[in-house]
Amino acid sequence: MQKLKMHTIDTAPQESRSLLQSSIDNFGWIPFQSAYMAESPNLLASYQFAHDSFSNSSLNEDERAIVWITTGKINRCEYTVQAHLWIALKKGVSPEILKTLIENPNDLTGKYSALYNFTHHVVLAQGQIANEAVTEVLKAGFNLQNVLDVILGVSQKTMSTLLNSIAQTKIESQFQLKETK
Repeated sequence: MQKLKMHTIDTAPQESRSLLQSSIDNFGWIPFQSAYMAESPNLLASYQFAHDSFSNSSLNEDERAIVWITTGKINRCEYTVQAHLWIALKKGVSPEILKTLIENPNDLTGKYSALYNFTHHVVLAQGQIANEAVTEVLKAGFNLQNVLDVILGVSQKTMSTLLNSIAQTKIESQFQLKETK
């Protein structure tokens, strides 16, 4: 199989260059995932748009972290898990919540448990979300906008986990957090 190239601003297709600059502006560097995505300006633009949209969704920081990390775990993408642990900690998500999510998500309680279970269901749904799954997350105190925003977050992370599986993206040192493992 032909390998994807890890692009820089200088090697990326012209349409990806401003998108990579946006990554530098946001992170201080070009994350490896974005460097690979740059091969397709449309994928990188769609991913960044979905990321920005989900970051401004009806879910709070803790809830977004649960969606992102759960999707990464289920899709067996260590890059996604580590990157979003780093982001979650930077955004003030409790290390205890993150540790529970990583080590034993069945110990999550209340709304977090319901959100984890619903996200898990969405990731595995193959396009068909059961009415019962929606009912359960609504009973936990979420609303229909939250439900749709979970779909947005899972969709965004599915783009990246698929890309990372093809690229075999290594985790850069910035995202390697020992204390949450």
